[in-house]
Amino acid sequence: MDNDKIKKIKKDLRQLRRLQHGVDVAMQVRERHERRLAVLQAMDVTDLSEADLTAHIEEIERLRAVIETLGVEETIKRATELESKYMGAIGKLDQLDRTIIIDAYINGKPYWKIGRDVGYSEVGIQKRVNKIIEILAKYL
Repeated sequence: MDNDKIKKIKKDLRQLRRLQHGVDVAMQVRERHERRLAVLQAMDVTDLSEADLTAHIEEIERLRAVIETLGVEETIKRATELESKYMGAIGKLDQLDRTIIIDAYINGKPYWKIGRDVGYSEVGIQKRVNKIIEILAKYL
């Protein structure tokens, strides 16, 4: 089996996990900032001093800038590209292998937990993951 191809698959699957985690975190941050922005925009500012009004406007602009710089859309695009590349091949695996590889690489679940859930030892899962990666390499 081509070792470089196997290394590439492992690297891509780890990157997919990081991208998905990054999207989750960025979406949570964006959601919090958007809620804060909505509150600030809904505030009655008629009684604010000029200094407080200036600070209020600056805070709104700062929140808008942070929301724009999160880059969630670009991260989603990259994750989707990687996911589409691998999910077709993963879909060809039997149910147990699909569960193991998704839990191991996509969900980042430790081998011992996967083993506990499916009735294998940690070492057994490690060997099974390596075999699954070889199968994926054949499908790609």
